[in-house]
Amino acid sequence: MEKNKTLLWLLFLASFLLFEAGLYAQGVNYAGTSASNFLKIGLGAKSVALAESDLTSAEDASSLYLNPGVLSRLEKSSATFSYVQWLVQSNLSYLAVTLPTEYGSVGLDIAYFGSGDIKETTLLRQEGTGRVITASDLSIGFAYAKNLTDRFSVGLKVRYLSENLASVSASTFAFDIGSVFETSFLNNLKIGITLSNFGGSMQFEGNDLIVTQVVPGSSTNKQIPATLQTNSWNLPLLFRIGVSTTAFDFDNYNLSLHYMVVDSRDYDVRHNIGASFKIFDVVTLRGGYRLNYDESTFSAGIGFKAKTDFMGDVMIDYAYTDFGRLNGINQFTLSLNF
Repeated sequence: MEKNKTLLWLLFLASFLLFEAGLYAQGVNYAGTSASNFLKIGLGAKSVALAESDLTSAEDASSLYLNPGVLSRLEKSSATFSYVQWLVQSNLSYLAVTLPTEYGSVGLDIAYFGSGDIKETTLLRQEGTGRVITASDLSIGFAYAKNLTDRFSVGLKVRYLSENLASVSASTFAFDIGSVFETSFLNNLKIGITLSNFGGSMQFEGNDLIVTQVVPGSSTNKQIPATLQTNSWNLPLLFRIGVSTTAFDFDNYNLSLHYMVVDSRDYDVRHNIGASFKIFDVVTLRGGYRLNYDESTFSAGIGFKAKTDFMGDVMIDYAYTDFGRLNGINQFTLSLNF
């Protein structure tokens, strides 16, 4: 039975690779053609401090964002809240809750991106129209995961996605699927694979698409109502594969290493590496680097963990990411395992 389930995992991995090969075979450049690009932003200070290089960790509910397959490896119920002040005064909030059951583990996560106030400008009124608008994105995900063996787990997350800009909006559904496989070599090296945002497309509709057109050549300047037609845009399909292992575990000191490859339909293959150093299971130092990214490069962070009688394990994590010419980004996360 163990061998059969291991074979299942290998077939699962092979299907992903064949899918990727199919994308490349099309020979099409999809740069700049995805909607809901907030889905590419890393969430959870633990993950971000590692340059989002770890697909296999199961420390708290924030792991659900990258890989639903780790959900069943959380032994306790967990809740996470994360906040990040993103670029150009926008912000991103994330809430996740997970619960283990005898039939598997379930989880819920919500991500909200807000632009803040934007002064509207047009081609004819480039100094501004006097109107203030906002843009926002919302993701609500329901996940289920199960350990098929003591070394292999799989998970599925169904997302509802919506995007709003002024008085136009779009929505769709998408799926995330992921797995974790723990090997018996290199200090039980773990392999994680995910396919994220697989599903529908976004097409805007709303009042701002209703316009009035003047009939050309009409002596009376006759006006007729019209609706602008919009195209549909696919979600940023992301394929990730990563490995993690323990470099050394000596008494109260632990060093783990992480590496991940991420491929998207609308940019070239990228590489993420990271390391975390845990001291007495109380303080964790983290760092990571991103390769082939436009602006974001290194990340670093620190985490603190305290065991309490009334709230279980309380974890506070911080991450800083360098964005080159766009300045740095700070992210904070509060997690409870109870």
